[in-house]
Amino acid sequence: MAKIVARQIVPGSQELVWHVLSDFERTSEWVPSAVSIEHTGGPPKSMGREHTVRYDNGLEAHQRIVAWDDSRRLAWRTEQEMLGGRDVSKFNNVRTTVDLRPSGSNTEVTVTRTWSGGGPLGLIRSFGQKAAVKQEFEELLANLNSIMNDSTGSSS
Repeated sequence: MAKIVARQIVPGSQELVWHVLSDFERTSEWVPSAVSIEHTGGPPKSMGREHTVRYDNGLEAHQRIVAWDDSRRLAWRTEQEMLGGRDVSKFNNVRTTVDLRPSGSNTEVTVTRTWSGGGPLGLIRSFGQKAAVKQEFEELLANLNSIMNDSTGSSS
């Protein structure tokens, strides 16, 4: 099982950060390369929600919300990745979790992704994937920091 973790303190209360993260219409503001998100099943804002995220490279990620703890945790499992109508999923059990906790008047955001690769080839692919995920998380946290700076009028 591969695992990548990134953390950052962002300005704003835990509730304010949650408000941004749980507003799926705003996903493209903080998720790198995301262009749109479409609700495809389940409840609109809670565990069991299903949606498709479309990225600027044409990739479509079909995801399901697997954890929803108001103002504390949001997690999704990527069920399938499609490109041009073809399944291009490389890994199994891909789960991304965003945890929030107060840090004074700000919020510590921790983003974690875990996945399994399946066999020796999957292990080799995982090594290459780790750097890409780390970069994605750094961009995601920078985007969220920028949104929160704009929302709170802070500068850091």
